[in-house]
Amino acid sequence: MSSSATADEQGGSGTVWYRRAASSDGGELAVSLAVSLALSDGRALVTVVGGMEWRCTWPLEQALDHECLAATSETWLDLSGLEFADSSLLHLLLDSQRVHRARDARLVLAGALQPVVERLFTVTGTDAFFVRTPL
Repeated sequence: MSSSATADEQGGSGTVWYRRAASSDGGELAVSLAVSLALSDGRALVTVVGGMEWRCTWPLEQALDHECLAATSETWLDLSGLEFADSSLLHLLLDSQRVHRARDARLVLAGALQPVVERLFTVTGTDAFFVRTPL
């Protein structure tokens, strides 16, 4: 896997950083981590766009493990822009959910999922393991 672009930024919108990973077969995943600075509720938003498979999970893994999330009570994960995902996504999300619960925080799947990603949750029976909310 190679990284086609990697940038850290501190923007007015609260974006802490943005990562893009590209796998050798052309698959790509873009992840941005945005902390809701305007809200006093301690919520963070992680947005994922593209496709995710086992060779390009590291940007999302880094986002969900970012130190600024330790100060939040809730992480909203927007997967609505994710066009493809395999079981590596589920593994990562279940691990992250355990970490969030251990620090008394919530991991929330926000937004509507693309049909192929929704099917992954349905077929594996993991849809009931996550709190879901519209964006």
